[in-house]
Amino acid sequence: MQPHHFEVSAIWEGDSNSTGALESPGGLHCHFAVPTEFGGPGGCPSPEEMLLAALASCYVITIAYMAELKKLPLRKQHITVQGVVERDPQTRRLRFTQMHLGLTFSVPSEATETQIQSILKLAYDAKSYCLVSNSLRDEIQFSVETQVEKI
Repeated sequence: MQPHHFEVSAIWEGDSNSTGALESPGGLHCHFAVPTEFGGPGGCPSPEEMLLAALASCYVITIAYMAELKKLPLRKQHITVQGVVERDPQTRRLRFTQMHLGLTFSVPSEATETQIQSILKLAYDAKSYCLVSNSLRDEIQFSVETQVEKI
C-alpha cells in the first residue's frame, strides 16, 4: 500500500490567550485555544479536545467499516471519549495518561443475540484497527522544519 499524506495548517497570532485557526484541504476550518483548565480563554476547541475528537471519529468509522464487512445490522453509534492529562513527575511534561471510550450501539429490533454480541466485540477489536489508536500507541517519526519571516 502506498503511503497516504494528510496536512493541516495552523495560524496563531498573539500570546497564549489568543485563538488560532486551523484548516486543511479536506475541509477542516475551525478555531482553537488553550483550554480553560490551563488558564486559556476557552470558547473553542483545545488541542486536547481535538485529539480526543480524532480518536472518537476514527473509532466509530473503524467500527462502521468492520460492521459493514461482517454484514452486521449496526444503525447508529454514539461514542464519548474522556481523557486524563497529568504531569509526569520525572520529566515534568504534560501528557494524556488515560483515555476511556464509552460506546452505545443502536440496532434494529430484529437483530439477533449473535449479531449483537458480534457488534459489541467490534468495540474492542477496533482498538487494533483504528489508525488514531494505533498512532497513539506506537512511536511516530517526528520532524520539525523552521524559517523566519520578517514583517
